[in-house]
Amino acid sequence: MNKASDFTPISELLAPRSVAVIGASEDLTKFGGRLFKLLVQHGYAGDIYPINRKRESLLGIKTYASIDLTPTPPDMAVMAVPRDAVKEAVLACAKAGTKAAIIITAKFSDAGEEGAALEAEIVEIARAHGMRLIGPNCLGIISPASSLTLCASPALFVDKLPKGRIGMVSQSGALMATIFDRAQTRGVGFSHCFSIGNQADMQLHDFMDFLVDDADTDVICTYIEGVKDAEGFLASARRARAAGKPVLAVKSGRTAFGAAAAFSHTASLAGNYEAFAAACRETGILLLEDTDAMILQATCMSRFALPKRSDVAVITTSGGGGAITADRLSDLGVPMALFSDATVKSLGLLFDGPATSANPIDMGAAKVGGSVAVAEDSIKALLQDDNVGFVLAPITTAPDVRLICESIVNGAESVKSPNGQKPWLIVVQPGQAGDAARAMLRERGITYSDSLDEAIRVVEGYRDYAALKPMDAPERPAGLKVRDTSDLSGALGEDAAKAVLAEYGVPVNRGAVAQTADEAHELATEFDAPFVIKVVSPDIIHKSDVGGVVLNLQTADDVAQAVTDMAAKLSRDLPKAHIAGYLVQEMRCAPLEMFVGANNDAQFGPMVMVGAGGVLIELLKDVAVARAPVSVDHARAMIQGLAVAPLLDGWRGSGPLDVDALAEAVSRVSWMVADLGPRFQELDANPVLVGRKGEGCVAVDARLLMANPDEEGESR
Repeated sequence: MNKASDFTPISELLAPRSVAVIGASEDLTKFGGRLFKLLVQHGYAGDIYPINRKRESLLGIKTYASIDLTPTPPDMAVMAVPRDAVKEAVLACAKAGTKAAIIITAKFSDAGEEGAALEAEIVEIARAHGMRLIGPNCLGIISPASSLTLCASPALFVDKLPKGRIGMVSQSGALMATIFDRAQTRGVGFSHCFSIGNQADMQLHDFMDFLVDDADTDVICTYIEGVKDAEGFLASARRARAAGKPVLAVKSGRTAFGAAAAFSHTASLAGNYEAFAAACRETGILLLEDTDAMILQATCMSRFALPKRSDVAVITTSGGGGAITADRLSDLGVPMALFSDATVKSLGLLFDGPATSANPIDMGAAKVGGSVAVAEDSIKALLQDDNVGFVLAPITTAPDVRLICESIVNGAESVKSPNGQKPWLIVVQPGQAGDAARAMLRERGITYSDSLDEAIRVVEGYRDYAALKPMDAPERPAGLKVRDTSDLSGALGEDAAKAVLAEYGVPVNRGAVAQTADEAHELATEFDAPFVIKVVSPDIIHKSDVGGVVLNLQTADDVAQAVTDMAAKLSRDLPKAHIAGYLVQEMRCAPLEMFVGANNDAQFGPMVMVGAGGVLIELLKDVAVARAPVSVDHARAMIQGLAVAPLLDGWRGSGPLDVDALAEAVSRVSWMVADLGPRFQELDANPVLVGRKGEGCVAVDARLLMANPDEEGESR
């Protein structure tokens, strides 16, 4: 088996000097026919070798009966053949010296165990000969920057493929083609688009790395169903951030139904969406909800400089439309720009009275000439204002929509900046009355939107991208040793789980397990009142629901009586439950209950969580998630992003709580779960009581789940 260093560099694989089309024909009802036709039609400059046993030529190009008969080994082969013929085709390409092959054919790991076995076999064949594979179950490559079209989508039967500076990697071929088609109807182009399917060999991060290094690409878009190599993916994202290339992602599988569909589609393990989102935040990837929003965002990012501030100026043809836009922005917490004195002075030449400083600007209120007369100078003034980060221009139905839009474009393009122009976006809101304006904008290569909602999401996307702060690797706390996990197995109850937490410096309340009422009485004499009693049973999860918790006991006699009563009740109500004892603890109280937990994500490893705790955890679902381990500063940022953060800061004069202590506890839990290794599965410390500032916090309940030693690695 060849090592990675033995293969041809990705940059050469994806810029082939020659291409063989296995299954080429002139029948446009077939994949091979459409793909071959499009490769020729869009002007690929390299050598084309159509492989067809029955024809001497296709579209005037000489054919070859097999790939070993081509004049030179093709750099790239693309095969659109039945599944049962793929193995033979891969072997023939590998033996011929082909560097890479695209497998369009589906029904491999996306279709069950038999297909998965065949997929593994063809990958092994390819790697043994130093050949790379793209797919299977993909739609190939669309590369306007290289005039390379190795895709059979009917959307590509156009005179010319628009070029742009957006690169795209998609696990869905049909979705890639749909995105490309919708984008080109707006005049939006791409540098390269890759459909990667099952990622049997070349994976998502391989193509991302290519785009990071590609001189024709400024922004990277991804549609992701599952990540096979999490570390490779995150490393590529960090490289992109360092190179100043934004990475945008749409991830399917946010819900149980979506995850199931993703698995059946490209055999990807969808994983936990929150874990994926956390990984994106920590590496600077902007995560979006749909592909239309992603492409519009990418188009703006490829055209404009990143804004230095989020304040928005609105210029519009409708007072009502401007008010709605301002309301929508305010709902999202996006600030409306306050104009500088210079801008107010400039606007004073165009408008009367309050309109000179009003935001939104209603161009219909111009002194003379209406919107057309003032559009150009208005947007020039706004783009030159340092208080403005983004200009939004929602245009409503008017007799001269095209002229208004053209004036805005002329004004905006006249404003030059050495660091790149700040973003501005026209929203063409009319239906057919705006078609002439849309045609003009496409002809001039200007990004526009048809929807106010879509445009506002771009504004929000810029703000969210600016807020992304990639995290450096945390420094291990001084003196914190890695714990030996050999003694940890299965479900650990509260006492054992809290003992591990305590080893990592997480504060816990004192307690011990008693088997009888007399033992409980003796333990209580060693602790400080008041006391709490909790049943210890692997069969009872929600102890308080069945009378397995008694609070606020004042004396050792009270403790003994509580154990006696609890034992009788549980024996009567839950006769089959195994009772392992009764936990006697010092009872602690604090103003706020929080939750600190962790799990082991199948793709991204141990994840630490913090959120609203106690009985509110399932009701509020207010939880922040991050990859473990995290620094104290990172943990504090997670806490401050919660909906309950105002309570920690001292809501309505209640006084601040000890956020620093909670952040320290979250960080130490993160180191703990990172150290526990692949057998770690889940941790639940709930509640963690947070005291007033300077009083600290304490975990008063916890559970820890570890896989058994013979299940090493299965939890991940």
